[in-house]
Amino acid sequence: MTNRERSVLQLLPTMMSNSEIAGELYLSVNTVKVHLKSLYRKLGVGTRRQAVLRAGELGLLGGSSPGPTITRRG
Repeated sequence: MTNRERSVLQLLPTMMSNSEIAGELYLSVNTVKVHLKSLYRKLGVGTRRQAVLRAGELGLLGGSSPGPTITRRG
């Protein structure tokens, strides 16, 4: 999993839209969609909810993630 995919994954539980995630990470919406598609494939899931659940099972969310911690602006 790439660092950018990990950054997108960390924002999925916030229920931000693809557009909001793009703004938060300074990416285009299409780039976010590409990262999500790749994440779903790598996690073996088909939906955002399934991705969050699977990532949680694998310890990829929150403090246990080896990637950077992302907090929501606002």
